[in-house]
Amino acid sequence: MLRARASTFWRVPNTRLVWHMPYTSRAFRRTVTTVPQVHLKLKMASRTEPLQPTDGPMVWIDCEMTGLDPETDRIMEIAVLITNGNLELVDEGIEYVIRVDKEHLDGMGEWCRKQHGQSGLTNASVSSPFTKDYVSDAVFKYIKKWIPAERKGVLAGNSVHMDRVFLMKEMPEVVDWLHYRIIDVSSVKELVSRWYTHPSQRVPSLVQGTDDRHRALSDIKASIRELKWYREHAFVTPLR
Repeated sequence: MLRARASTFWRVPNTRLVWHMPYTSRAFRRTVTTVPQVHLKLKMASRTEPLQPTDGPMVWIDCEMTGLDPETDRIMEIAVLITNGNLELVDEGIEYVIRVDKEHLDGMGEWCRKQHGQSGLTNASVSSPFTKDYVSDAVFKYIKKWIPAERKGVLAGNSVHMDRVFLMKEMPEVVDWLHYRIIDVSSVKELVSRWYTHPSQRVPSLVQGTDDRHRALSDIKASIRELKWYREHAFVTPLR
């Protein structure tokens, strides 16, 4: 399995921000000037106790499936990372490859068969000692450990609505523990691509990661890096 470390970083352009007040609108217009590169890395929160609602807990989940139909396909792999509202990790997270029966693996479409075969996920799933029920219980306990208050943690990820559909089918207790809202990084991506069109305002591909194997842990870390980049380069600095 891919074991990306939380201290991994990618190089991305830093920016200097210049704010303008248009005469025709109260909305601020943002321009970005590229300056020398800096490191963008995932940070660990400087605390070991569970997150409180005031910490803005976010539960980052990425699943790899045998396909996109929750009625017939199955979750093969799941990774979970938890951050506070400042996108600081509470720890290095958990990841599990789930044992999936041969019928579902043989029924995968061409893309999944090729992708999961090349990444090693298919073979890992065949030999995994972890059942779906075991993983569901482990994920639930992990989330409750860090977010003991029910319906306070918000599910986050890239196109995470699809992950949520599969979780509702296979791990409903996880979904029930979380808030009904979600934070979908792909929605932010679409808005930024429409509102900030200058080349210097486009999210660098390196922010989203260089691992194209589509393994759950590396994908979810890339999603956090991507939202961190948007926060630092597209959003107004929070007032203090």
